Amino acid sequence: MDDVGVIDAYAYYRGTETMVTVLMSGPLATSGGVSTHTKNIVACLEQQGVQIIFSNQWNGDRYDHQEGSLITKFYQRTIGLAKKCITYRKRIDLIHIQASGGIFAFIPAITGVIISKLLNKPLIVTFHHSETERFVNKYMRSFKFVLKYSDRFILVSNRQKDYVSAQFDQFKQKIVVIPNGYVSSVYYPRDSQKCRELLNLPKDSKILFNISNLLEVKGQKFLISALSKISDSRDDILCFIAGKGPLKESLGHHINELGIENKVKLIGWLSDEEVPNWINAANIFVLPSLAEGNPIVMFECLGCGKPFIGTKVGGVPEVITSDKYGLLVEPADPEDLAEKILVALDREWDREAILAYAERFTWENIAKETMSVYKEVLG
Repeated sequence: MDDVGVIDAYAYYRGTETMVTVLMSGPLATSGGVSTHTKNIVACLEQQGVQIIFSNQWNGDRYDHQEGSLITKFYQRTIGLAKKCITYRKRIDLIHIQASGGIFAFIPAITGVIISKLLNKPLIVTFHHSETERFVNKYMRSFKFVLKYSDRFILVSNRQKDYVSAQFDQFKQKIVVIPNGYVSSVYYPRDSQKCRELLNLPKDSKILFNISNLLEVKGQKFLISALSKISDSRDDILCFIAGKGPLKESLGHHINELGIENKVKLIGWLSDEEVPNWINAANIFVLPSLAEGNPIVMFECLGCGKPFIGTKVGGVPEVITSDKYGLLVEPADPEDLAEKILVALDREWDREAILAYAERFTWENIAKETMSVYKEVLG
């Protein structure tokens, strides 16, 4: 999506009848689930006739790769957001905030409450944070403030909803669950062998793939430990871990200490264009997270017709509801993970069944659910 794709200064129409005008606030960084969600939900809502006036929580109104200073981001999430809402107050029908945690990423939701009341505009907040329980317990007053004064509060999993509803029973009628999704025009089945040739990967190996930020919560060290447990019994397995983050060096040391550097490779950050080829080249996708909201990469994996191995955290069990689509493991349990990897590698997976199931999670369908919330709020 280019600069014109996010509608900014003045009226710009794509030739479709505008159903509603929304001021959307969200992050547009180079990586991260909330940024991916924001970009794709904006694009699909626009395709459905919604006019979007965008307020970037990172760097003003530009799509670029500069994440900006803390001062810049704080300004964009407070004064910048307020100024944009005031500037377009006569055009916007409602305000929609994409929020996460910790508290710094939740600031736009607080700003949204204040400005929506000043302008008498409906407010919708989508809350993405993977560690919802910890966030709510730590920032109870701020969370309650936003929930109380939002017209609708969208969560990405039923597990989030159950917890938030239990804490704030008086506001549970405001809570809506809409999962994340995937771009079906990008994440679709491709010839596995051609993808391997493109990536210079061996044709006959069993390939595992993981991509996420290199953080403790993403659990890559447990995947590495699991591979160590099965490397002696299976010499045909290769595991590729993509991503960037502060644990790169320690994960590298862990691989070397276990003596499996020929089995597990850290391949660094991948561009959006490269990721579908890697998923399609793999036999199985593995996400060993300790906490999740509703990981977008899970839907991207299913969209490519690949089985998904994930931990029983967040919204993952709500999506991997059958072993037709993947397998669930206990978090922080390399023995269980090793066992499920071996089971998955020996199974014949029904790609067509996975693809048929994935169809409900396209961003186009997620945008339709979001539009239903808009219509409900606006009456």
